[in-house]
Amino acid sequence: MFEQDPITSRLSRRTVLGGLGGAGLMASGGSALAATEHRTLDFTNRKDQLTALIKMRASMDNRIVMGGVKGLYYGVVNNKVTPLYGVMGGTLARYEQLDEWTWAGVSFEVAYFTDWETGELLETFDNPYTGETVEVPQTRMGPSKLLLSLEGRRSPSESPRLAGLDISHRFITPRNERGTVVLVEEIRVGPPEGFKGPAFNYNEVTTYRAQMSEVADPEVMIANDSTHFNGIVSWRPWLKMAGHPGHLFGTATGGRFKSVNEYPEYYIELTNKHHPDVFADPAAILAGTEE
Repeated sequence: MFEQDPITSRLSRRTVLGGLGGAGLMASGGSALAATEHRTLDFTNRKDQLTALIKMRASMDNRIVMGGVKGLYYGVVNNKVTPLYGVMGGTLARYEQLDEWTWAGVSFEVAYFTDWETGELLETFDNPYTGETVEVPQTRMGPSKLLLSLEGRRSPSESPRLAGLDISHRFITPRNERGTVVLVEEIRVGPPEGFKGPAFNYNEVTTYRAQMSEVADPEVMIANDSTHFNGIVSWRPWLKMAGHPGHLFGTATGGRFKSVNEYPEYYIELTNKHHPDVFADPAAILAGTEE
């Protein structure tokens, strides 16, 4: 485990003043707090757009960023949804500013598929569409490098697994909803016309929310109240559904975590058992070679 918290997202004037005693200090602290609470950003301004993007999607400094989501996957065939299994995913990442408009990061992910009813780790799955019992893999991806800018997310080098596929990515301009900043990220991966390889489509829409007071505070490095993932994806190969009509629909919620202990308890248990290096030394993993 970590010896100290590497993701504490703020040590702001609010926090310091909140711990001060004495009438005079509290009075001045109240003014500072009010000023902080009423800070705002102008999302017609590209600099303010980038500030929101980095704080909500990454970090303004190079601390280790932890986060994750927990949710469910459905099968969709002839417009009918069928509950299939659950998912728990966690990420570790680190970012640094390259230039005025670009941030470079390295990210690592571990995910588990779980039983819909019990929430326990799936090792085999009874496919309701085929009647076949299939083995269920765990997902471990990375470390992978990425670049973030207002123009979207991109990789310095394309993964061989994505060779020949069309990839698009964008961040929708953040919006302010009564003091809550909403940032939407869209990812689309699919085969171009005439593609000869296996058919694969991946569509993801992820929504991040944070308080404007934190996004606008220059002393806050990470601002994230919640993360909501939705995905429409081709059948995973381990389901053995090649040629079967339909696709997967996934939905999950989560956010950023201040420490390892904020991950779901069962996620921590599984990761310590199956991938003990992840929480033991995440810095070493993130310093590793790109996939």
